[in-house]
Amino acid sequence: MKKGNTVYEDREEKRQAQREKHTLACPHCGKPVLDHMTQCPHCKGELKPAGYQPLSDKKLRKIRIVTYTIGAIVSVVIIALILIYK
Repeated sequence: MKKGNTVYEDREEKRQAQREKHTLACPHCGKPVLDHMTQCPHCKGELKPAGYQPLSDKKLRKIRIVTYTIGAIVSVVIIALILIYK
């Protein structure tokens, strides 16, 4: 802890240091962007995220269908149990 810094200032310095580790320059405009972004917020250019692959639309759709189906089944079972045991 540096002399004269408050706890909040120390936290902000730590947060800035962590943010700088994940910051790189956009290949299109050169402005700083975070390494997980898929699109530059400044120039809207496409970025290749480091260590992260966004899910494809086909896979997202499949996950959504399965999740909704399971949710609907669980809801119907709960409603049926409530009606039976009432």
